[in-house]
Amino acid sequence: HLQNKKMEVSKVGECVVIRMNLGENRFNPESVKAFHEALDKAESYEDAKALVTIGEGKYYSLGLDLDRMATMPGLGSFEFLYEVQKLLARLLTFPLVTVAAINGHVYAGGAALALTHDYRIMRNDRGWFCLPEINLKVTFPVAFLEFFKAHIPVQEHKLAILLGKKYTAEEAKAAGIVNEVSSLEELKDSAVAAANKLAGDGLDRKTLATLKRDRCRDVYQALNEPVRLYSML
Repeated sequence: HLQNKKMEVSKVGECVVIRMNLGENRFNPESVKAFHEALDKAESYEDAKALVTIGEGKYYSLGLDLDRMATMPGLGSFEFLYEVQKLLARLLTFPLVTVAAINGHVYAGGAALALTHDYRIMRNDRGWFCLPEINLKVTFPVAFLEFFKAHIPVQEHKLAILLGKKYTAEEAKAAGIVNEVSSLEELKDSAVAAANKLAGDGLDRKTLATLKRDRCRDVYQALNEPVRLYSML
């Protein structure tokens, strides 16, 4: 059992649960490092066959810590964004079955975090799924745009990616963005049950990771390359 104030790693049978305890659970250098350490711990359990991630309170993750990034000198924000891309690439190809238990608001980079998982269950009474870039007057780096295009159903691209639609849990399920909805009380248990069902008796880790990588090879490669903008190409 690994616990620090940032990430709590626990085990429910053969399922590892990572609880993000950072308030809005935004990506900054400390939280990215803590997430990698939690994933290292999850991989170290030889009997683990699945992983569930969940937030605390009303937030799953609001994405990038824009206030912190604004203080990074020179190209520091681009270099940090590259670290976030590499974390997403790791989760996208994680060698266990992964389930996101979306306990609240899931925005921008937080939406990307949820979409890296193999399966998503969203709290039914509170929280939006939203890519708010248009309202922030920013565009997507290449890797993020290609990632979202690959992981959001094509009929939703214009609403979700261009127009920043805010989806309730029921709307996100109808749109194919999440797989199930659940009450907050049952969310963690539902996610663990789904993870165990999907993993069955346990899947070969190396084969699973390779299949995940090969399924979206272009996106995986884009995430593992330094940050680019289409406007710069």
